[in-house]
Amino acid sequence: MDWDAKVTQRNAVLGQLTGLIHIDWDHWPSVDQLNHTLGAKLPVRFIDDNDFVALNCYYEQAVDQGLVPTRAANWHDFFGAVIWALFPNTKALLNRLHMADIHAQGLRRTPRRDRITHFDECGMVLAVTHKAQMSELLVAHNWQQLFIDERTRWGHDWQPFIFGHALYEQALTPFVGMTAKCVVVEMPADFFKRPLAERYALLDVQLAAELENNALFDQHKPLRPLPMLGIPNWWPDNEDFTFYQNTQYFRPRRR
Repeated sequence: MDWDAKVTQRNAVLGQLTGLIHIDWDHWPSVDQLNHTLGAKLPVRFIDDNDFVALNCYYEQAVDQGLVPTRAANWHDFFGAVIWALFPNTKALLNRLHMADIHAQGLRRTPRRDRITHFDECGMVLAVTHKAQMSELLVAHNWQQLFIDERTRWGHDWQPFIFGHALYEQALTPFVGMTAKCVVVEMPADFFKRPLAERYALLDVQLAAELENNALFDQHKPLRPLPMLGIPNWWPDNEDFTFYQNTQYFRPRRR
């Protein structure tokens, strides 16, 4: 897919990045440009495929050395770099968890590493003032209350933050079926009034601490599904509430 400097204007999902990243290039950025624009304050730097091949190691082992393999002209890896810029503490934590399993059990994929990868690719963080209420709605698949009855809370004391770079890649050509895997983080009321960049920085620190302290990825099914296009103002069709009657997308909880 071609480069698009106006990618954040395509739809409301990609619009979440408006004001957070500045991408005025007229061509695909090089790793040097990504390092200059996104990586100036990061604990890692982005490297191209040739440099990665020369390391003769696996992806997580490269990141452990402070080097993030980044393919040229690739939306998936571009959005991966963006998430590094927005959530550096959490991204670094996830790689440390990967490396802990690699040191303990070798390079074979463990269930914990699979769960980490799932969040890394498709994760969303829901920042809310009352965690218990949101968690209960997600567990119950109570889409009626979540998206219709409590609709006015979205964008106020309920705020979604995309973490999984694959979700941004999917949003290039959005489709009914897009589903995030959620972690709920409780934040104080004043968090929601702060400038957006400051909210990301605060949330990143809190998210990394909670994931580590709660050993979230040691749990069997720690992530809750959320149909992304149901979020108010993220998809025009959901202004008509019959949109939520699609039970193939807004699935009831399994009994």
